[in-house]
Amino acid sequence: MKAPNKEQRRFQSIRAWGLIHLALMILLMGSASSVIAHGGEDHGDSKPAVTAPDGMVSRTARLGDYEILLKYLSIEPDTPVLGRLFITRFTTNEPGSDAVIEAEIESPTGMVTAVKVEKTDAAGSYVFKIPALTEGSYTFRATVSTTGKTDTATFSGVAVAHAEPALASFSGSSWTQTAFMAFLFLIGTGLFAGLIYVAIRTIKNKPINEEALAA
Repeated sequence: MKAPNKEQRRFQSIRAWGLIHLALMILLMGSASSVIAHGGEDHGDSKPAVTAPDGMVSRTARLGDYEILLKYLSIEPDTPVLGRLFITRFTTNEPGSDAVIEAEIESPTGMVTAVKVEKTDAAGSYVFKIPALTEGSYTFRATVSTTGKTDTATFSGVAVAHAEPALASFSGSSWTQTAFMAFLFLIGTGLFAGLIYVAIRTIKNKPINEEALAA
C-alpha cells in the first residue's frame, strides 16, 4: 500500500483538527448546559418562583388532579400586598370552579397568620391580602377542598425584603455562568483560528511543492 505523500498528510491533519474542534465544542457546550440548568431543579413541594420584570411573582404546585397558581407582587416590609390564586385541572387546564380555599402564612419564627381568601366572579380565580410583614422568608400555605378531597400546597421561601437596584439582580451564579460561557467562546475561537491557520499554510505551500515535483 502506497504511503501518503506530504499533501495528503497535511489534508489528514486538517481534517483531524476539524474533528477534534467539533468534538471539543460539543463536549464543552454540553457541560455548559449542565451547569446552567443546575439549580432549576424542583426539590420542594412547589416549583421555583418566577419573577416578571414588573415584580410579579408566580409559583405553581400540583394538588392531585389540580394545579394551583399563586401570584403576588414582590413584598416590601411593613406593606400589605394583594395576591391571586388560580385553580385549574392539571390535565385539561379547566378552572376548578367548585374549590374552596383557606390560606395562612408562617413567619420565620413559626408564627402563623390566617389569610382571608375570597372567590371572584371568574371560575377558578381567588383573591387574598397578605398583611404587613417584617423582613424575612415566609411560608405560604393554601388548603384546597374539592369534591370532598382536601390538599395543601406549601410555598416556602416567600421573600419579604426591600427592592434592590437593578444591577443587584446579577447574582454570583449568573456572573459565574457568564464567565464560563466567555471561556468556552475563547477556547472555540482559538481552536477555529488554529484550524484556519493550518489550512492557509497548506494552501500557500501547495504551489511550491507542485513546482518542485515538476522540476
